[in-house]
Amino acid sequence: FASTAAYAAETVGVDPDRLTASARRHAKALWAAGPAPEWGHDLGTSATEALRSRFPGDDPRMVALREWGPAFRFETWHRALIDNGIENADLAHELDIRWATTRLDTNLFLPGADDALKVLGDRFRLAMITNGLIDVQGIKVEKTGIAPLFEVVVISGELGFGKPNPEIYHHTLKQLGIAPSEAVMVGDNIRRDVQGSQAVGITGVWIDPTGAGTPPDGIQPDITVASLADLPALLV
Repeated sequence: FASTAAYAAETVGVDPDRLTASARRHAKALWAAGPAPEWGHDLGTSATEALRSRFPGDDPRMVALREWGPAFRFETWHRALIDNGIENADLAHELDIRWATTRLDTNLFLPGADDALKVLGDRFRLAMITNGLIDVQGIKVEKTGIAPLFEVVVISGELGFGKPNPEIYHHTLKQLGIAPSEAVMVGDNIRRDVQGSQAVGITGVWIDPTGAGTPPDGIQPDITVASLADLPALLV
């Protein structure tokens, strides 16, 4: 957002912070009024991530989103520009393309994550369960270069349901050919990653980078770590 808004500021003189705030607000409102906001929530995606998706897939809801998507992306930026005193349809299209392109370069590793994955991969079979749209999550996995470390990669948008739906865990376990008791799920979302996996009998590990150590609503992870880098020493 900062990069795209800075370009708009250079081009037409808008305030970049105001433009970003407007774009976020309109994306959220348009997404909520779109063809499948509840399903998007179940898949674990958001309005801002949807701004760069082209919604691939044969599910009828995905087809509807694919038809609706171009107007969603255009109107997000067009309305944001109008909020800031600029009526420029060509620039709105340009900002759409620039935002999606720039977003591709911002998939950053958590500190120590790449080394931890390599260590874990030498000792365990690794699978990834990631919530989100197929193209958005797929490009993240590709750009970070971690796909070869995982035997199985499961994307909620491909299945039509996401964490914490029990079926996504059962699907992944079936792909691996193992029982829940043989698996450990690691993630930073206490509900989707930890509570969801524990509900089907998987050991749940919570990454809590804040160090707060007190998960909400009485959810109790089996293991809590501050960073993925801390995990290899705790698994035997």
